[in-house]
Amino acid sequence: MKYSQELRRRLVVLLGVFGGALFVGCRSTPSGEGIAPRADAVSRPAPRPLPRPVRAIWVARFDYRYAADVRTIIRNCAQLGCNTVFWQVRGAGTVTYPSRLEPWAPEFNFADPGFDPLQLAVAEAHRHGLRLEAWVNVLPGWRGEKPPPVRGQLWNAHPAWFLQDAQGYRQALGDWYLIVNPCWPEVRQHIVRVVEEIVSRYDVDGVHLDYVRYAWDSEKDAARKYPRDRRTLALYRRDTGLGPDDDANAWKHWRANQLTRLVVELRSLLNRRRPGATLTAAVVRHPRIAYDQYFQNGMAWLRTGLVDALLPMAYTDKISQFDADIAAYRQLAGARRIVPGVGIYQHKQPEVMREQLARCVAWGGDFALFSYASLYLTHQDRAQHKRSVAEEQARPWRRAVLAEFMAR
Repeated sequence: MKYSQELRRRLVVLLGVFGGALFVGCRSTPSGEGIAPRADAVSRPAPRPLPRPVRAIWVARFDYRYAADVRTIIRNCAQLGCNTVFWQVRGAGTVTYPSRLEPWAPEFNFADPGFDPLQLAVAEAHRHGLRLEAWVNVLPGWRGEKPPPVRGQLWNAHPAWFLQDAQGYRQALGDWYLIVNPCWPEVRQHIVRVVEEIVSRYDVDGVHLDYVRYAWDSEKDAARKYPRDRRTLALYRRDTGLGPDDDANAWKHWRANQLTRLVVELRSLLNRRRPGATLTAAVVRHPRIAYDQYFQNGMAWLRTGLVDALLPMAYTDKISQFDADIAAYRQLAGARRIVPGVGIYQHKQPEVMREQLARCVAWGGDFALFSYASLYLTHQDRAQHKRSVAEEQARPWRRAVLAEFMAR
Protein backbone atom coordinates (compact mmCIF):
# COMPACT_ATOMS: atom_id res chain seq x y z
CA MET A 1 0.00 0.00 0.00
CA LYS A 2 1.09 3.62 -0.40
CA TYR A 3 1.82 5.13 2.99
CA SER A 4 1.33 8.84 3.52
CA GLN A 5 4.44 10.87 4.34
CA GLU A 6 3.17 11.42 7.88
CA LEU A 7 2.59 7.72 8.48
CA ARG A 8 6.05 6.90 7.14
CA ARG A 9 7.51 9.46 9.52
CA ARG A 10 5.70 7.87 12.44
CA LEU A 11 6.89 4.42 11.47
CA VAL A 12 10.54 5.34 11.45
CA VAL A 13 10.31 7.24 14.75
CA LEU A 14 9.62 4.19 16.88
CA LEU A 15 8.70 0.74 15.64
CA GLY A 16 9.65 -2.27 17.65
CA VAL A 17 9.52 -0.99 21.23
CA PHE A 18 10.53 -4.52 22.18
CA GLY A 19 12.72 -5.10 19.13
CA GLY A 20 12.39 -5.53 15.39
CA ALA A 21 11.93 -2.98 12.62
CA LEU A 22 8.81 -2.87 10.50
CA PHE A 23 9.13 -4.20 6.96
CA VAL A 24 7.11 -1.69 4.94
CA GLY A 25 6.17 -2.04 1.32
CA CYS A 26 2.91 -3.95 1.51
CA ARG A 27 1.43 -3.95 -1.97
CA SER A 28 -2.26 -4.30 -1.18
CA THR A 29 -4.62 -1.33 -1.06
CA PRO A 30 -8.20 -1.50 0.19
CA SER A 31 -10.35 -0.88 -2.85
CA GLY A 32 -13.65 -0.16 -1.15
CA GLU A 33 -15.34 -2.04 -4.00
CA GLY A 34 -18.83 -3.15 -3.07
CA ILE A 35 -19.08 -0.77 -0.10
CA ALA A 36 -21.76 1.84 -0.57
CA PRO A 37 -20.84 5.15 1.12
CA ARG A 38 -23.52 7.27 2.70
CA ALA A 39 -25.19 9.65 0.28
CA ASP A 40 -24.80 12.50 2.78
CA ALA A 41 -21.10 11.80 3.46
CA VAL A 42 -20.12 15.44 3.01
CA SER A 43 -22.59 16.65 5.65
CA ARG A 44 -21.91 13.96 8.23
CA PRO A 45 -21.48 15.11 11.83
CA ALA A 46 -17.88 15.16 12.96
CA PRO A 47 -16.70 12.43 15.33
CA ARG A 48 -16.67 13.36 18.98
CA PRO A 49 -13.10 13.55 20.33
CA LEU A 50 -11.66 11.39 23.06
CA PRO A 51 -12.76 13.07 26.32
CA ARG A 52 -10.78 13.86 29.45
CA PRO A 53 -11.29 11.86 31.47
CA VAL A 54 -12.46 8.79 29.56
CA ARG A 55 -15.24 6.99 31.39
CA ALA A 56 -15.92 4.06 29.10
CA ILE A 57 -17.78 0.76 29.16
CA TRP A 58 -17.68 -2.32 26.93
CA VAL A 59 -21.01 -3.63 25.63
CA ALA A 60 -20.62 -7.14 24.19
CA ARG A 61 -22.55 -8.64 21.30
CA PHE A 62 -24.20 -11.08 23.75
CA ASP A 63 -25.83 -8.24 25.66
CA TYR A 64 -28.42 -7.18 23.09
CA ARG A 65 -30.84 -8.78 20.66
CA TYR A 66 -33.83 -6.47 20.22
CA ALA A 67 -34.24 -2.75 19.63
CA ALA A 68 -35.52 -2.36 23.19
CA ASP A 69 -32.27 -3.90 24.46
CA VAL A 70 -30.22 -1.31 22.56
CA ARG A 71 -32.24 1.60 23.91
CA THR A 72 -32.11 0.29 27.47
CA ILE A 73 -28.37 -0.34 27.37
CA ILE A 74 -27.51 3.11 26.06
CA ARG A 75 -29.84 4.77 28.55
CA ASN A 76 -28.25 2.83 31.41
CA CYS A 77 -24.74 3.73 30.22
CA ALA A 78 -25.69 7.41 30.23
CA GLN A 79 -27.26 7.16 33.67
CA LEU A 80 -24.08 5.54 35.01
CA GLY A 81 -22.15 8.64 33.94
CA CYS A 82 -20.19 7.03 31.11
CA ASN A 83 -19.08 9.21 28.22
CA THR A 84 -17.85 6.49 25.84
CA VAL A 85 -19.35 3.15 24.81
CA PHE A 86 -17.37 0.40 23.09
CA TRP A 87 -20.19 -1.26 21.16
CA GLN A 88 -19.27 -4.68 19.80
CA VAL A 89 -20.08 -5.09 16.12
CA ARG A 90 -17.81 -7.97 15.07
CA GLY A 91 -17.14 -11.17 16.97
CA ALA A 92 -15.53 -13.96 14.93
CA GLY A 93 -16.07 -13.40 11.24
CA THR A 94 -19.69 -12.39 11.84
CA VAL A 95 -21.22 -8.98 12.52
CA THR A 96 -24.17 -7.28 14.20
CA TYR A 97 -25.16 -4.90 11.42
CA PRO A 98 -26.27 -5.50 7.79
CA SER A 99 -23.05 -6.20 5.91
CA ARG A 100 -22.08 -7.02 2.34
CA LEU A 101 -18.88 -8.64 3.57
CA GLU A 102 -19.73 -10.90 6.51
CA PRO A 103 -22.88 -12.68 7.74
CA TRP A 104 -25.02 -11.81 10.71
CA ALA A 105 -23.70 -13.10 14.02
CA PRO A 106 -24.91 -16.34 15.62
CA GLU A 107 -26.31 -14.17 18.41
CA PHE A 108 -28.88 -13.14 15.77
CA ASN A 109 -29.22 -16.69 14.42
CA PHE A 110 -27.25 -15.63 11.33
CA ALA A 111 -30.30 -13.68 10.17
CA ASP A 112 -31.41 -10.06 9.84
CA PRO A 113 -33.30 -9.17 13.06
CA GLY A 114 -35.44 -6.61 11.26
CA PHE A 115 -33.55 -3.54 12.46
CA ASP A 116 -30.01 -2.23 12.35
CA PRO A 117 -28.53 -2.51 15.88
CA LEU A 118 -25.49 -0.36 15.10
CA GLN A 119 -27.49 2.43 13.51
CA LEU A 120 -29.82 2.48 16.50
CA ALA A 121 -26.94 2.34 19.00
CA VAL A 122 -25.17 5.28 17.36
CA ALA A 123 -28.35 7.36 17.26
CA GLU A 124 -29.22 6.57 20.88
CA ALA A 125 -25.67 7.20 22.09
CA HIS A 126 -25.54 10.61 20.46
CA ARG A 127 -29.03 11.46 21.70
CA HIS A 128 -27.82 10.79 25.24
CA GLY A 129 -24.57 12.73 24.73
CA LEU A 130 -22.31 9.66 24.55
CA ARG A 131 -19.49 8.79 22.18
CA LEU A 132 -19.70 5.39 20.52
CA GLU A 133 -16.74 3.44 19.16
CA ALA A 134 -17.38 0.36 17.04
CA TRP A 135 -15.73 -2.53 18.88
CA VAL A 136 -14.18 -4.96 16.40
CA ASN A 137 -12.62 -8.33 17.18
CA VAL A 138 -9.87 -8.09 14.58
CA LEU A 139 -8.29 -11.51 13.96
CA PRO A 140 -10.92 -14.04 15.11
CA GLY A 141 -12.47 -15.69 12.07
CA TRP A 142 -14.67 -18.26 13.79
CA ARG A 143 -15.40 -19.85 17.14
CA GLY A 144 -17.22 -23.11 17.70
CA GLU A 145 -17.00 -26.87 17.81
CA LYS A 146 -18.78 -27.09 14.46
CA PRO A 147 -18.25 -25.15 11.23
CA PRO A 148 -20.54 -22.15 10.70
CA PRO A 149 -23.84 -23.04 9.01
CA VAL A 150 -23.36 -20.20 6.51
CA ARG A 151 -21.49 -20.91 3.28
CA GLY A 152 -20.13 -17.39 2.92
CA GLN A 153 -18.60 -17.26 6.41
CA LEU A 154 -14.79 -17.08 6.42
CA TRP A 155 -14.20 -20.58 7.79
CA ASN A 156 -16.09 -22.00 4.81
CA ALA A 157 -15.34 -19.40 2.15
CA HIS A 158 -11.63 -18.80 2.81
CA PRO A 159 -10.16 -21.78 4.66
CA ALA A 160 -6.60 -20.90 3.61
CA TRP A 161 -6.85 -17.56 5.42
CA PHE A 162 -6.70 -19.24 8.83
CA LEU A 163 -3.47 -20.08 10.62
CA GLN A 164 -1.96 -23.26 9.22
CA ASP A 165 0.86 -25.47 10.44
CA ALA A 166 3.65 -26.88 8.28
CA GLN A 167 1.37 -29.68 7.06
CA GLY A 168 -1.33 -27.23 6.01
CA TYR A 169 -3.72 -28.03 8.85
CA ARG A 170 -5.80 -25.29 10.45
CA GLN A 171 -6.33 -24.87 14.17
CA ALA A 172 -8.84 -27.43 15.43
CA LEU A 173 -12.45 -26.40 15.90
CA GLY A 174 -13.47 -25.81 19.50
CA ASP A 175 -14.80 -23.35 22.02
CA TRP A 176 -12.04 -20.84 21.33
CA TYR A 177 -11.20 -18.24 18.73
CA LEU A 178 -9.76 -19.47 15.45
CA ILE A 179 -7.79 -16.63 13.96
CA VAL A 180 -6.98 -15.57 10.43
CA ASN A 181 -3.40 -15.04 9.32
CA PRO A 182 -2.38 -11.36 9.37
CA CYS A 183 0.76 -12.16 7.36
CA TRP A 184 -1.33 -12.50 4.20
CA PRO A 185 -2.08 -9.17 2.46
CA GLU A 186 -5.56 -10.30 1.40
CA VAL A 187 -6.46 -11.11 4.99
CA ARG A 188 -5.44 -7.65 6.14
CA GLN A 189 -7.30 -6.17 3.19
CA HIS A 190 -10.49 -7.98 4.19
CA ILE A 191 -10.30 -6.70 7.76
CA VAL A 192 -9.69 -3.17 6.52
CA ARG A 193 -12.71 -3.44 4.21
CA VAL A 194 -14.90 -4.57 7.11
CA VAL A 195 -13.86 -1.52 9.10
CA GLU A 196 -14.28 0.65 6.01
CA GLU A 197 -17.85 -0.57 5.68
CA ILE A 198 -18.53 0.50 9.26
CA VAL A 199 -16.96 3.95 9.18
CA SER A 200 -18.36 4.73 5.73
CA ARG A 201 -21.94 3.98 6.69
CA TYR A 202 -22.21 4.86 10.37
CA ASP A 203 -21.44 8.05 12.30
CA VAL A 204 -19.28 6.23 14.82
CA ASP A 205 -16.85 8.34 16.82
CA GLY A 206 -14.09 5.81 16.56
CA VAL A 207 -13.08 2.19 16.08
CA HIS A 208 -12.02 0.07 19.03
CA LEU A 209 -9.72 -2.84 18.21
CA ASP A 210 -9.76 -6.05 20.21
CA TYR A 211 -7.95 -9.33 19.56
CA VAL A 212 -5.45 -7.49 17.40
CA ARG A 213 -2.99 -10.13 18.49
CA TYR A 214 -2.16 -13.74 17.77
CA ALA A 215 -4.91 -15.15 19.98
CA TRP A 216 -3.66 -18.72 20.17
CA ASP A 217 -4.08 -19.31 23.89
CA SER A 218 -5.92 -22.59 23.35
CA GLU A 219 -3.01 -24.48 21.77
CA LYS A 220 0.32 -25.51 23.23
CA ASP A 221 3.39 -24.35 21.29
CA ALA A 222 1.19 -22.31 18.94
CA ALA A 223 3.87 -19.63 18.50
CA ARG A 224 6.22 -22.30 17.19
CA LYS A 225 3.64 -24.06 14.99
CA TYR A 226 1.89 -21.11 13.33
CA PRO A 227 1.90 -19.90 10.69
CA ARG A 228 4.07 -22.34 8.73
CA ASP A 229 2.18 -22.49 5.45
CA ARG A 230 4.20 -22.10 2.25
CA ARG A 231 2.72 -18.73 1.37
CA THR A 232 3.67 -17.13 4.70
CA LEU A 233 7.17 -18.57 4.60
CA ALA A 234 7.64 -17.24 1.06
CA LEU A 235 6.57 -13.76 2.17
CA TYR A 236 8.97 -13.95 5.10
CA ARG A 237 11.86 -15.03 2.89
CA ARG A 238 11.06 -12.25 0.41
CA ASP A 239 11.26 -9.66 3.18
CA THR A 240 14.21 -11.04 5.14
CA GLY A 241 16.00 -13.70 3.12
CA LEU A 242 15.50 -16.05 6.07
CA GLY A 243 13.58 -19.16 7.02
CA PRO A 244 11.63 -19.32 10.29
CA ASP A 245 14.26 -21.48 12.00
CA ASP A 246 17.26 -19.39 10.94
CA ASP A 247 16.72 -16.67 13.54
CA ALA A 248 14.00 -17.10 16.16
CA ASN A 249 13.91 -13.42 17.09
CA ALA A 250 13.72 -12.23 13.49
CA TRP A 251 10.80 -14.62 12.84
CA LYS A 252 9.02 -13.35 15.93
CA HIS A 253 9.58 -9.68 15.07
CA TRP A 254 8.41 -10.16 11.50
CA ARG A 255 5.15 -11.75 12.60
CA ALA A 256 4.63 -8.94 15.11
CA ASN A 257 5.25 -6.43 12.36
CA GLN A 258 2.46 -7.90 10.24
CA LEU A 259 0.05 -6.90 12.99
CA THR A 260 1.56 -3.44 13.00
CA ARG A 261 1.10 -3.29 9.23
CA LEU A 262 -2.58 -3.96 9.77
CA VAL A 263 -2.86 -1.18 12.35
CA VAL A 264 -1.11 1.18 9.91
CA GLU A 265 -3.64 0.30 7.23
CA LEU A 266 -6.55 0.84 9.62
CA ARG A 267 -5.18 4.21 10.73
CA SER A 268 -4.79 5.26 7.11
CA LEU A 269 -8.36 4.15 6.39
CA LEU A 270 -9.80 6.21 9.24
CA ASN A 271 -7.84 9.26 8.15
CA ARG A 272 -9.38 8.95 4.69
CA ARG A 273 -12.92 7.77 5.39
CA ARG A 274 -13.74 9.18 8.83
CA PRO A 275 -11.33 12.02 9.61
CA GLY A 276 -11.16 12.78 13.30
CA ALA A 277 -12.40 9.36 14.39
CA THR A 278 -10.34 7.76 17.14
CA LEU A 279 -8.57 4.44 16.88
CA THR A 280 -8.17 2.72 20.24
CA ALA A 281 -7.01 -0.78 21.14
CA ALA A 282 -7.60 -3.20 23.99
CA VAL A 283 -4.24 -4.79 24.77
CA VAL A 284 -2.88 -7.63 26.89
CA ARG A 285 -2.49 -6.64 30.52
CA HIS A 286 1.31 -6.13 30.50
CA PRO A 287 3.33 -4.84 27.50
CA ARG A 288 6.05 -7.46 27.87
CA ILE A 289 3.54 -10.32 27.99
CA ALA A 290 1.70 -8.76 25.05
CA TYR A 291 4.78 -8.78 22.84
CA ASP A 292 6.52 -11.96 24.01
CA GLN A 293 3.47 -14.22 23.94
CA TYR A 294 1.08 -12.62 21.46
CA PHE A 295 3.40 -10.47 19.27
CA GLN A 296 1.29 -7.42 20.09
CA ASN A 297 3.40 -4.25 19.93
CA GLY A 298 0.81 -1.87 21.29
CA MET A 299 3.36 0.54 22.70
CA ALA A 300 4.81 1.12 19.24
CA TRP A 301 1.32 1.83 17.91
CA LEU A 302 0.67 4.33 20.70
CA ARG A 303 4.02 6.11 20.68
CA THR A 304 3.97 6.58 16.91
CA GLY A 305 0.42 7.91 16.97
CA LEU A 306 -1.14 5.02 15.07
CA VAL A 307 -3.64 4.61 17.90
CA ASP A 308 -5.04 7.34 20.12
CA ALA A 309 -5.19 5.30 23.32
CA LEU A 310 -4.36 1.86 24.67
CA LEU A 311 -6.64 0.07 27.09
CA PRO A 312 -4.66 -2.55 29.04
CA MET A 313 -7.00 -5.37 30.08
CA ALA A 314 -5.74 -5.44 33.66
CA TYR A 315 -8.56 -7.68 34.78
CA THR A 316 -7.77 -8.92 38.27
CA ASP A 317 -8.92 -8.69 41.86
CA LYS A 318 -5.29 -8.36 42.99
CA ILE A 319 -4.39 -4.74 43.65
CA SER A 320 -0.64 -5.33 43.33
CA GLN A 321 -1.02 -6.91 39.88
CA PHE A 322 -3.35 -4.15 38.73
CA ASP A 323 -0.82 -1.54 39.84
CA ALA A 324 2.11 -3.31 38.17
CA ASP A 325 0.33 -3.86 34.86
CA ILE A 326 -0.88 -0.29 34.48
CA ALA A 327 2.44 1.13 35.72
CA ALA A 328 4.32 -0.81 33.02
CA TYR A 329 2.24 0.86 30.31
CA ARG A 330 2.29 4.30 31.89
CA GLN A 331 6.08 4.27 32.20
CA LEU A 332 6.44 3.62 28.46
CA ALA A 333 3.60 5.87 27.26
CA GLY A 334 4.96 9.30 28.12
CA ALA A 335 2.21 11.82 27.42
CA ARG A 336 0.16 9.33 25.38
CA ARG A 337 -3.19 8.03 26.66
CA ILE A 338 -3.38 4.88 28.74
CA VAL A 339 -6.94 4.08 29.80
CA PRO A 340 -6.91 1.31 32.43
CA GLY A 341 -9.31 -1.52 31.70
CA VAL A 342 -10.98 -2.48 34.97
CA GLY A 343 -12.35 -6.03 35.08
CA ILE A 344 -15.24 -5.42 37.43
CA TYR A 345 -16.56 -8.93 36.74
CA GLN A 346 -13.57 -10.12 38.82
CA HIS A 347 -14.55 -7.98 41.78
CA LYS A 348 -16.45 -9.95 44.40
CA GLN A 349 -16.03 -7.35 47.14
CA PRO A 350 -16.74 -3.59 47.00
CA GLU A 351 -13.36 -2.75 48.51
CA VAL A 352 -11.43 -4.17 45.54
CA MET A 353 -13.48 -2.27 42.98
CA ARG A 354 -13.29 0.90 45.05
CA GLU A 355 -9.51 0.65 45.40
CA GLN A 356 -8.88 0.08 41.68
CA LEU A 357 -11.13 2.97 40.65
CA ALA A 358 -9.43 5.21 43.22
CA ARG A 359 -6.08 4.43 41.60
CA CYS A 360 -7.49 5.29 38.17
CA VAL A 361 -8.67 8.65 39.50
CA ALA A 362 -5.25 9.31 41.00
CA TRP A 363 -3.59 8.50 37.66
CA GLY A 364 -5.67 11.11 35.84
CA GLY A 365 -9.22 9.81 35.90
CA ASP A 366 -9.43 7.57 32.82
CA PHE A 367 -10.93 4.09 33.10
CA ALA A 368 -12.97 1.59 31.09
CA LEU A 369 -15.28 -0.97 32.67
CA PHE A 370 -15.49 -4.57 31.58
CA SER A 371 -18.29 -4.90 31.21
CA TYR A 372 -21.93 -3.83 30.99
CA ALA A 373 -23.09 -7.35 31.88
CA SER A 374 -21.41 -7.01 35.28
CA LEU A 375 -23.68 -4.08 36.10
CA TYR A 376 -27.04 -4.91 34.52
CA LEU A 377 -29.21 -7.79 33.44
CA THR A 378 -28.65 -8.54 29.74
CA HIS A 379 -30.34 -10.38 26.90
CA GLN A 380 -28.01 -13.32 27.46
CA ASP A 381 -29.23 -13.63 31.05
CA ARG A 382 -32.81 -13.79 29.83
CA ALA A 383 -32.07 -16.12 26.93
CA GLN A 384 -30.17 -18.69 28.97
CA HIS A 385 -32.71 -18.72 31.83
CA LYS A 386 -29.75 -19.27 34.12
CA ARG A 387 -28.67 -16.49 36.40
CA SER A 388 -25.85 -16.43 38.88
CA VAL A 389 -27.18 -15.46 42.30
CA ALA A 390 -23.78 -14.01 43.24
CA GLU A 391 -23.70 -11.91 40.08
CA GLU A 392 -27.24 -10.65 40.63
CA GLN A 393 -26.31 -9.64 44.15
CA ALA A 394 -23.08 -7.95 43.00
CA ARG A 395 -24.61 -5.74 40.32
CA PRO A 396 -26.32 -3.25 42.68
CA TRP A 397 -23.26 -2.68 44.87
CA ARG A 398 -21.03 -2.39 41.80
CA ARG A 399 -23.27 0.37 40.48
CA ALA A 400 -23.20 2.04 43.90
CA VAL A 401 -19.39 1.94 44.07
CA LEU A 402 -19.14 3.28 40.54
CA ALA A 403 -21.40 6.21 41.43
CA GLU A 404 -18.82 7.33 44.00
CA PHE A 405 -16.26 7.90 41.24
CA MET A 406 -18.13 9.03 38.16
CA ALA A 407 -18.33 12.66 39.26
CA ARG A 408 -14.62 12.88 40.17
